[in-house]
Amino acid sequence: MRTVKEFLETYICKAGETIQQVSENEWEIQKWTARTFKTMGNVLATQEYDTRPPEEIMKLNLKPNSRRMSLSISNELLQEALQNGWLIQEIRFKSDGRTPSSSIYRMGPGVAEYERLRDLETEETDELMRQSVLQELDRSTAHLPSEFIQQVRKFLRDVKDEESWGKERIRKFTHFLIAFLQLKHHQSQIEFKEIGATYYKKIGGSKAFDSYRDEFIRRLEKWIDAPISEIGIVSTGTIVPIYFTGNITGQFADYSSGTVHATTEIAVMDEKFHTTAEVLWLVENRAVLTRMAKEVDFIKDTSSLIICVDGQVRGAHRKFIQQLCGNSFIRKVVIWVDYDLAGKIIARDLVSLVGEMIIRFVGNEGTVFTSYEEYVKWSETICEAEQEMSLGGPIEWRKWISS
Repeated sequence: MRTVKEFLETYICKAGETIQQVSENEWEIQKWTARTFKTMGNVLATQEYDTRPPEEIMKLNLKPNSRRMSLSISNELLQEALQNGWLIQEIRFKSDGRTPSSSIYRMGPGVAEYERLRDLETEETDELMRQSVLQELDRSTAHLPSEFIQQVRKFLRDVKDEESWGKERIRKFTHFLIAFLQLKHHQSQIEFKEIGATYYKKIGGSKAFDSYRDEFIRRLEKWIDAPISEIGIVSTGTIVPIYFTGNITGQFADYSSGTVHATTEIAVMDEKFHTTAEVLWLVENRAVLTRMAKEVDFIKDTSSLIICVDGQVRGAHRKFIQQLCGNSFIRKVVIWVDYDLAGKIIARDLVSLVGEMIIRFVGNEGTVFTSYEEYVKWSETICEAEQEMSLGGPIEWRKWISS
């Protein structure tokens, strides 16, 4: 537990300054040199402090370096806060060492210690949660994909979250993983709302993860490169459609060139799709897909298949693309997305799905790149733009394929 003097030396004293207690609740900021001594200011801070600050003080959201000339609390609470070490008052002097030049309120050692103990308790709780996930994983290796197990272990090890989630969202997701793994031991198929309901066992528990539902599902699908139904989470309220144009054949369906088709994540799980197309176009927006679908002769002559990821790469898209790349004779992949940050992320995810195939990235104004790194470097030099701003036509598209 840090003393008041240590706290003041850490957060109040500037370079070359020291702090000395001059009375029970008053400290003097001093600056000594080889020839001179100067009083820089005073600090009103109680010698003993309380580590149980009231909610009104915590709502001020003070940090160790926060400086406030006034506070939105009553004078009575202000005096109580100074007496209990929840706040301190720093008074700086002018060059004469006597005349006040500023008076500010700052976080006191009582609040700092409270937050330190709270953070320490939170870290211990988080570590217990991580250990719970690991224990559940050890019991789950027989009925969950190995890539899912590996990704969960990586998530628990990573110091910096790969999705840049905040601490609260990470903590909520860790609870979600524990809840899912525990329920998975007892049943193979799980409705999303069951996860929260069985974990919290109280009214409203079924809605506990609803506000994070889309983010959690996207992360799980990214981990397994498939819809979450592959790990037994079903009936999530939506069926993900996949829009495309070109020829695709499966066990239960046969699609030919000439119009826009749609399949679903359910079909992807039950089918083994393949195509005779040699060029696979992966585009971000439906407008690009519908425009290209009108050029039937181009699609047939170039042996093209165009798939739209509809603004985000879902698990259904991942499974669909990997099926086609693994079961077909595709020789080249053309990735065409918006020219913004989201587009770069989508392009990165698509690259990870197509393996070692020849890949081309379409830039605006007819620019074509042969590597993701080259494409990203170029994209950082231009203004953000949408695919629809430079759709072109069959003449341009043929050039992009041959680049």
